[in-house]
Amino acid sequence: MDKRVLGQIGENAAADVLRAKGYRILRQNYRCRYGEIDIIAEKYGEMSFIEVKTRQNLNYGRPCEAVTEEKKKHLRRAAHCFIDEMKKKGCIPRTYSFKIIEILVNQIDHAF
Repeated sequence: MDKRVLGQIGENAAADVLRAKGYRILRQNYRCRYGEIDIIAEKYGEMSFIEVKTRQNLNYGRPCEAVTEEKKKHLRRAAHCFIDEMKKKGCIPRTYSFKIIEILVNQIDHAF
């Protein structure tokens, strides 16, 4: 499966799970000069910046292990860019956090 398609499937699944848990999705695929944030969501006044990692297998480790220190740095910078945009609109989050959602897509042929 194409990596972009797999990634989009994972991001949509993650957004669905977040909605089911009571989160409001503010943005998906937010981009600025510092990078991209897959999902920005809010619940109880806390803004969450979410990186979604989707894999078809665990051959190269857990999906969250692909979030390097460099990627974290880009996520933090992109989050601050988004917060600055929100402040200009008069919307200041009380708190914020960073999350990683792992999606493992595993098809089992001839399962029974």
